Amino acid sequence: MTAAPPGAVRTEVVDGVLVATVDRPAGNAIDSRVSFELYTAWARLRDDPSVRAGVVTGAGHEYFSAGWDVAPGIGGLAGVADFFRVGKPMIAAVNGVARGGGFELALMTDLIVAAEHAEFVIPGGLGGPGELGSAVPARLSEEAVHELRRTGGTLTAATAAKFGVAHRIVPAGTELAVALDLARLLASTPGAAAAIKEIGLGAHRADGD
Repeated sequence: MTAAPPGAVRTEVVDGVLVATVDRPAGNAIDSRVSFELYTAWARLRDDPSVRAGVVTGAGHEYFSAGWDVAPGIGGLAGVADFFRVGKPMIAAVNGVARGGGFELALMTDLIVAAEHAEFVIPGGLGGPGELGSAVPARLSEEAVHELRRTGGTLTAATAAKFGVAHRIVPAGTELAVALDLARLLASTPGAAAAIKEIGLGAHRADGD
């Protein structure tokens, strides 16, 4: 019998929070397999009443995700289209560079907790060949968009926090623990999860979905 290859996304449930960790060589880049496995994780989050919140992160400390490795797979960009149908809060624990599609993946969650060395990068800058999907500008402030244009497409963690892209900046190595604490709080506080999710839904609807 041939053993199944290890998954590209590790999942575990911690105190009612589903943690999905992209663990793939070459910067945790998102290929069709990663996309499908994240999509499967979000389906579990949506359907399992014992799981009340979700966290997505990357393995290691260099890359949250280096972006798309191939064309989008099942569920769109890593199941991003399904984030807004889950109905439960989702947090990105950004442990390093969130580049291209990795930046978009982080933006599509409800809250971003970023390590202090993290960076958010659009290859080629806004308007260039590496520009992100059309939903992204609607989820950024005008100031953040201006800063991305000024810098050629890069936000440091501190700048991302200044312009509301990231919600918490924490010492490297603590981002997952902090994201888990926030997820537990949202999951256990009546009304908090719905309010956070509605913020995300509102931004998505503003883009015409």
